[in-house]
Amino acid sequence: MVTGASGGLGVDLARGLAARGYGLVLTARGASALEAVAADIRRDFKVEVAIEALDLSVSGSAALLRDRLDQRGIDLGIVVNNAGFGISGAFVDNDTDRLGEMLQLNIVSLTELSHIYGRRMAARGAGRILLVGSMASYQPDPLLAAYGASKAYVLWLGEALNVELGPKVTVTVLSPGLMDTGFNAASGYETPEGLRAMILPPAKVAEIGLRALFAGKPSVIAGRLNRLMAFSSWLMPRHLSARTTFRLGATQAGAHG
Repeated sequence: MVTGASGGLGVDLARGLAARGYGLVLTARGASALEAVAADIRRDFKVEVAIEALDLSVSGSAALLRDRLDQRGIDLGIVVNNAGFGISGAFVDNDTDRLGEMLQLNIVSLTELSHIYGRRMAARGAGRILLVGSMASYQPDPLLAAYGASKAYVLWLGEALNVELGPKVTVTVLSPGLMDTGFNAASGYETPEGLRAMILPPAKVAEIGLRALFAGKPSVIAGRLNRLMAFSSWLMPRHLSARTTFRLGATQAGAHG
């Protein structure tokens, strides 16, 4: 199963699994967009693809998705928790309802799906879970504060579960950097000029993540420059890292304001 499979990285993760011969369950909010993705995958890879249109930013949606799949007799050997979105700008100016939806999607639904299917995989003695994190998890992120914190949660959860559930059940965290997807438009984030050379195609990021998943790695950062940035952030005091990130973001916002 791939969540957030109607666009962006989710499509390429689904296609990467289909290319390996796996039948799929695709879930996202929009049924028509999901069906278009499913039709392309069926045509290109000749695998079975089911869709479940559901908004995982709503409380209780993970249990509802479980129930729907159980009613269809679908069990899952691989779960890709890809669905997520970000909110940018000053934390105190973030819309309260939108903030709650983001945390529900990025943290709560992801945790609930990992718990539901992680428990089943552990009982069966086999399974794989891929959690899509972010480079934002490796340092404090002023002007993306709650989003970065939500992805830090994903990173630490996944690496802990890799130890708890392994080696028969593996949990891998994929941390993409900047990609050419709809994230910026949805979040209101503007990529700083100096970071645009680091943008990676989603298909390349998806392949990096899937290779790490099947290798049983606890986590992987997509892109050599991103790995270098993450390593550099560990060497810098967090407060200094946060101030540097803030200045970069504020300068970019001013340039486009």
